[in-house]
Amino acid sequence: MFKLLLIQVLFFLISSIPAYAHAPWGQYQVYRQKHLLIMSTIVDEPTYPYSRKLVEALNQVLPEAKARPARAKNFERVHNLFKTKQMHLVLLSKSNAKALLEGSGPFSDFGAVNVRTLYEFGEMLLLVQPDFPDSHVWILADAFKKIYDRLPGALSPEKMMSLTNLHPAVLLAIRGDSIP
Repeated sequence: MFKLLLIQVLFFLISSIPAYAHAPWGQYQVYRQKHLLIMSTIVDEPTYPYSRKLVEALNQVLPEAKARPARAKNFERVHNLFKTKQMHLVLLSKSNAKALLEGSGPFSDFGAVNVRTLYEFGEMLLLVQPDFPDSHVWILADAFKKIYDRLPGALSPEKMMSLTNLHPAVLLAIRGDSIP
């Protein structure tokens, strides 16, 4: 009887090892490091379809970025992922982008988040973490400068210069200054 119990316990322990080895949590971090993720949210309806267009265009000019769309289920998740710096880019409609910055509207229960604008696409803003590396922001802004005419509603580089809350590296790229 004891041997049978021992065999069952050993079988359980051995069979559970692969389950621990394949836990997905560490893989999400690796995935985020290997791919440029552009987060959007289901509840801000136009953002996810547009993020797919951004990803497609970016991958044509920056294939090494391995850009992918990422979709959060609600504003609380957007806030959490952005506030904790698990995501560096988020595409939101202008009103929701302003609400994220101010901690108002759908973000009123969660607080304000410090963000900068990377690019404007009609009624949507691509926001970036202020401490996202300047060189990365410059590369993205330079790419958008080259492909803005392929993206519906994207501002021309000249019009981008008049926006407030721009990440400083965006201005460098638009002016043609060297990468920081």
